[in-house]
Amino acid sequence: MSSKQNQADYEAHIHYIAAFIGGFLVLFPIVNAAHLLGSAQTSNLIDIVLGSLKGEWKTVLLHALGAFIYAFAVFLATFLPKHAKVNIQILSMIFDALCAVVMWRFPSQENLPAVVYLYPTFFVMPFQWCAFKGAYGFTSSTIFSSNNFRQFISALTEIFFNGDNSYALKAKFFGTTLLAFHLGIGISYILWKFFGKNGFLFAIVPALTVLFIIFRKESVLK
Repeated sequence: MSSKQNQADYEAHIHYIAAFIGGFLVLFPIVNAAHLLGSAQTSNLIDIVLGSLKGEWKTVLLHALGAFIYAFAVFLATFLPKHAKVNIQILSMIFDALCAVVMWRFPSQENLPAVVYLYPTFFVMPFQWCAFKGAYGFTSSTIFSSNNFRQFISALTEIFFNGDNSYALKAKFFGTTLLAFHLGIGISYILWKFFGKNGFLFAIVPALTVLFIIFRKESVLK
């Protein structure tokens, strides 16, 4: 197997684990804040517009802070690689592990505004999105499913209805990413049901796994 293929497989494997973590951590605001998703900004930005039209300035401020947190994470992930000797994939896994601790200690029993429960994922999810962008030449998110699902269905259509088997790798990659993400959600929910907030600490295990894989690869290259 060529070194180029090995590199592509390596990128895919850590992408799948990152997708698992993305699904695992994204459950926190869903179970604590009435099915609100912390991976994207669409709903949050809509709430800023609606809050402004209604004159609900406290709501606007809370959602604007959420948008700033999300934007700041994207800024850091874009800025740091060009101005510091830092591996943002390593940094992303450290942030994910710290996020698990924050979720563990978060005052989920208090009557906080729903958007506040989104703040931890508003930071770590976009940072992870910038750090793990895909593999095999495919662009894929590890923090939500819409585009991955579209790409998966598109590839299956090409294979089974248009007779083009060249899409097999695409179907495998996006299908596995979807599976990993939703497996993370499922396991996170089970652990949350049994252990409550303590269950989110289990996200540290796959984060450490990614760190081990990255450090091992870097040591081999040296």
